[in-house]
This record gives sequence, C-alpha cells and structure tokens, in this order.
Amino acid sequence: MPGLVVLAPPAQGACYSLTQQRDAVIGREGFCDIVLMKRTVSRKHARVFFDGRQYQVEDLGSAHGTFLNGRRVSKATPLNDGDRINIFDVPIAFCTTEAPLADTSQFTLGMTQSVSMTSLPPTRTQTAALGYSNRLHSLLEITRRLGSSLNVEELFPRVLDLLFDIFPQADVGEIQLVDATGTLTPVAMKHGRDDDSSIITRVPIGNELAKQVVISGQPLVKSVESGDEESVLDVEGSNTLCVPIVGPSRAKLGTILLETDDDHRIFTDDDVELIGTIGILTGQAIEYAKAHTAVLRMDQTHRQLETARQIQIRMLPRQRPNLPGYFFESHYEAAESVGGDFYFWDSLPDGRVMIGIADACGKSLPAALLMAQFASEVRHCLASAETLKLAMHSLNQFVCGIDEGFITFCLCLIDANTNLLTVMNAGHPAPVLRHHDTGQVESLANSKSSFPLGISSKEKFHPMHTLLRPGDEIYLMTDGLIEAMAPDNSLYGFSRLVGQIGAVQPSMFARVAAIIADVADFRATRRSSDDLCLLGIAREVA
Repeated sequence: MPGLVVLAPPAQGACYSLTQQRDAVIGREGFCDIVLMKRTVSRKHARVFFDGRQYQVEDLGSAHGTFLNGRRVSKATPLNDGDRINIFDVPIAFCTTEAPLADTSQFTLGMTQSVSMTSLPPTRTQTAALGYSNRLHSLLEITRRLGSSLNVEELFPRVLDLLFDIFPQADVGEIQLVDATGTLTPVAMKHGRDDDSSIITRVPIGNELAKQVVISGQPLVKSVESGDEESVLDVEGSNTLCVPIVGPSRAKLGTILLETDDDHRIFTDDDVELIGTIGILTGQAIEYAKAHTAVLRMDQTHRQLETARQIQIRMLPRQRPNLPGYFFESHYEAAESVGGDFYFWDSLPDGRVMIGIADACGKSLPAALLMAQFASEVRHCLASAETLKLAMHSLNQFVCGIDEGFITFCLCLIDANTNLLTVMNAGHPAPVLRHHDTGQVESLANSKSSFPLGISSKEKFHPMHTLLRPGDEIYLMTDGLIEAMAPDNSLYGFSRLVGQIGAVQPSMFARVAAIIADVADFRATRRSSDDLCLLGIAREVA
C-alpha cells in the first residue's frame, strides 16, 4: 500500500498509509492527517492525493513552501516511488509498497543510498520521535474525548489525567474556567500523581499565574531559578506552565496549568505548543457545548411559544355572532408568536351582542400572559355585572390589582331591536363609523375621555350612544394598525385609515381585506412592530 514516512523531527518515524479515496493533508493543525508541530510548517501546508491515475503532491499556499526532490512545488506534481517531499525543512518519503513503512531507516536525508540500521540502538532523535508520537496519540485521544460529549464539565478530569500521561514529570495539574462574574473557578485539579482529579478540595496553587494568562491571552511560564513569569518565547523551559483556553470566538474561557519539581525534565517550547493546542481544543468543546445548550433552550422556547400561541388562538372567538340584520368580520395578527391584543363578541340572552377589543401594554409573552388573565376576567364581569359601568369599574379594579401594566379597552353593545350602539372606552383608539348614505367617516370619540384600565382605581368610565342606520359600518382597531411603520419609519396613521374606510367597496368584508392589504403594502419589507387587530361590523342595507 502506498504511504508516507516522516524522516526527521518533529515526527520522525511517523507513517501514514495512503488511500485513493481520501486526501492526506500535512500541516501544523491537529486536524491534519500528518501533524508537524513546527513553526516553519503552515497550519495546512500541503496535501497528497490520487488523481485517478497516480498520486500527486500539492502545496496549499504555505508560507515557506513545499519541495519535491529539491524543487519547489508550484502546482500539483506527480509522485514516483522513493521521491522525497520537503515540508520546508521536514523531509517525508513517498513509497508505493508497504515494506518501507515498516523500516524507515533505509531512507537517508539525501535519498541516495540505503543503510540498514535495525541492529543499532535507538538514537536520541528516534527516542524523541517516539515520545512525540505518543504525545500525538494522546492529543488525538483528548480530541476524541472532547468531541464525544456535549457535557464537557465531566471530561475535564479525563483531560487532566491524559496530560499526566503525556508529561510523566508533572505532579500538579489544574484546569480553571472563567465564570459569569469573571472569576477563575477550578473544574479539575490534581495535586500529586495519585490524586483524584474529579474531586476539587484545594485552592489552586497557580491562581496568580492563571489570572495573568487570562488577561494577556498568552502562555506564560514560571522559572524555577528566578521565580519570574516570562513569555514562553523567551524561556526555554520552566517548572510551571500555564496556557489559555480559547474558543473559536476568541473568548478567554480559562486556563490549563501543569507544574513539575523535576529540574531535569522541565517543560520546553514544544510542550507549550502541544498544551496550547489542547487549550484550543478544550475551548472549542466548551463553546460548542454552550451553543448546543443555547439551541436546545431556543428550541424549547419555540415549542413553549407555539403552545402559548395555540392557547391564545383558542381564546379568540371561533364563530361570528348570529345577530339578524348584522354582519361581523375580524382580523388578528400578532407581531411575534403570541401577542397582547384580544377581542371577543358574545350574544346576550335578550338578543343583544357585546363586542370588545383590548390591547395590553408591551408585546410577546408578557403581554400575552397579562391579556390571558384579563380575558378570563372579562367574561366573568360581563356575566355578573348589572350595567356596563359596573363591568368597566370591576375590570379596572382587577387590572389595578394585578399591577402588571395597563390595558386599553373598548366595549360596545349593539341592540338589534333599536339598532342602538353603546360605546365604553378606556384609553383605546376610538371606533370609526362609516355612514352608508353619505360615505362619510366619523370617529366615535367620547367627549369625556378615560384612562386605560390599570392606571387609576378611581377612574370613571362614561358611555356614549349612536344610532346605526341601514348599511352603516363600525370599525374597531388596535394601535398596531394606526402605528404600522414603513421602511422610512413613517406611520400608517389615522388619516390613511379613514381614507381606506371611506373608499368605495362592495361590502364590509371587502373593506376589511383592503385595509389589511394596504397596511401590508405600507410596511413593505419591514416587520410588524406591534400586534394588529381589526373588527368590522355592518348593519344590513334595508
């Protein structure tokens, strides 16, 4: 089987078997197929792939270049058995048979001769390569574990245990996260190699160093000799090493700290780079877990809002009143899943019809909850009150008592025997009357205005009366219609509504549809900013 063999540090001896179906990416990042943790290697440096006839090597826009047998690769170039690929200064051999993958010593750096070294003891470089291979395996294991669960808190102790396996000289390990208040909080600690990292019973020993790492966002070390914190770029090794946990959003989420008291096995720059990679992987796992939790909560909220919407729809009338000589029409439109507008019409035992329209302050769920309480109370009050004045007074006391905002409310009573319309208004937009004989439009505003329900428990409400002639039409609306906004922030306004109501239409039903269509045209691409409700009532033409 064709394969690649790394011939020099940092991954000397590493082998990779090639397949025709999958590209082999070489680079510094942990997701690459062949990882070369070296500053001269780009994150995604080069790739080896099968083009259908033979394997080729291609540079992926690296900073220092890819070379094939000493010549820089500028485009995809075919590979032959025994070719040497240089990832800048790291040589990699390409072979078409499986045998060389088992014995990499036959490839010299010049690729000019074959020397068997299997009988010689491992060199220091080979020993280091073996150690690095083990570390890489542990890094891949950490990546696998971090990606295996969305509850990362339970994985931190396992990560710390694996870090102790990678660094046998470490005797203290700490993982801390930044909480909502900006304070570092330990989530996994090991003080001693036999300590249980799942039990946190101590104060972190590297808290000051960890704070500096969170502030700077850069790895720091603490030198055994001087006790000073220095950048890892300036110090070759140290006893205490601390790296930041950074997520894809670049947020500083916490720190990973390791400490050793072994003067002969101090941490190196390569160690810092390796643990820094683990910090990045840990940050990714944390942010992905948070994003997943946020999605679950959002999905739960959507389901709850949909349930609330269905409940609210069931609160609205399902049938129009059956009042001889009269027609009724309605349009209800919530700005969000649920809204704070409400309307009803009820037939009384004596044949009269009660019509009401209300608008709670605010919108969405808080307004919908307030209106749900109010809707229940409306039916109780209207069924028990002796007069409209007493019903309005009782409703006002109720809204004042719950102390969750105010409600504008307009209550109308139609007597089909006398064709008398009675209006009680509590701070709501006044009903509009369209005269059939003249086409004129009149606002039924009461000369004695009243505040909305819930403003003052001593508020008084006054009725007004008007006679409905054959063909006359009454329109009740919430302010979401009048205050609908265009893309240029202009308001729909009462004058435009009056113009639509006064326009010639074949019926009241057509007029309601024309008003709603005109509001939609006015808003154009702008979303509705408030709930909208429109009721139409028409007396039959004689």
